[in-house]
Amino acid sequence: MTDVGTTARKPLTPTQRLKLFERFSGVCQLCSRKIEAGEPWVDEHLRALSLGGGNEEANRAPVHKACADAKTYGPEGDLAKAAKAKRQKMAHLGIRSASKPIQGGQSLPGANPARRATKPLEKALPPRRGLFRSENA
Repeated sequence: MTDVGTTARKPLTPTQRLKLFERFSGVCQLCSRKIEAGEPWVDEHLRALSLGGGNEEANRAPVHKACADAKTYGPEGDLAKAAKAKRQKMAHLGIRSASKPIQGGQSLPGANPARRATKPLEKALPPRRGLFRSENA
């Protein structure tokens, strides 16, 4: 089982970035459009590190900055997938989130059911004292 989010990000040197750009002929690997001179681009991990991808060159490609942001932060992007994978792994291991307390009506496994506090009193309560002087007199 691959650990979620344990691979450290390793930046490329300028020479490695140039080699990566030339290997893909300057074409964005997400939208297949040419990356023009001066256009912002990043070396993207095609399979996200948080989803088990590695830092090797085979997992990296040049992509437009906007394409990378959409891949990472989109509604079905890498962050959403990584969060889901993490939740699934925690559920599989029986780890309960501390931020989500047990809802009303649920009980902890193995806990005794709540007992009612409605049994009759064994001795009578003392007489009630009034709150106002006129009641005490």
